[in-house]
Amino acid sequence: MTQHVPAPVAGWYPDPSRQASLRWWDGASWTSLTTAGAAVPTATAGVSARTAGWWERARGYLLDAALLWFVSLMVLGRFHEPFLIELVGILRVSILTDGGIPGPLQWWDYGLVQMWLVTAIPGVVLRVAYDMICLVWRGATVGHARNDLRVVSASAPVDLEGPRGLVWHRALSRSLVLRLLAPTCLGWLVCVLWPLWDPQSRSLADLAAGTRVVSLDHGLNPWG
Repeated sequence: MTQHVPAPVAGWYPDPSRQASLRWWDGASWTSLTTAGAAVPTATAGVSARTAGWWERARGYLLDAALLWFVSLMVLGRFHEPFLIELVGILRVSILTDGGIPGPLQWWDYGLVQMWLVTAIPGVVLRVAYDMICLVWRGATVGHARNDLRVVSASAPVDLEGPRGLVWHRALSRSLVLRLLAPTCLGWLVCVLWPLWDPQSRSLADLAAGTRVVSLDHGLNPWG
């Protein structure tokens, strides 16, 4: 029985083609990025930035979730009020008359599913805007930054001295996958847990956007 050997993490390695001293391995394949020097240049010191651990990422997710929940409550509270009033009313009537909580089909018949989808849209827009601003500007959300994490392209070395933000299309792709799964709770949980069994410790959002999350050395906070 052949044992599965995980691929090396992204970083600089001796060039197998011998055209240069070092070539960048993106975690899945060799790229065209090379360096003739025997040591990694300072500008690409990302070779020392390790792949972020699951718990580090989870702390970042939870901090962002708490922050966005509070902002959403303050900004969109009135928008959610009709749905909450309707929900409480239906639950009260159902428990008093039928002695239980309505089933899934009854939720649809009452129009609660449709109302919930409508009320979820502003929250998704708010969260996508938050991700886009943070990731394009600094390559990290508040939750990432507080845990010394940065979201970077999976196909290039981490440039600690160059531009820190993601290109907009990667930031948008990553955010849409995460935020569109979030309202279902189960989808968000799968996205958060996915790095536990992914060989490169990447979430579904990372796979969709071609990104990875790295943990920076102390003092290299992307918002510092």
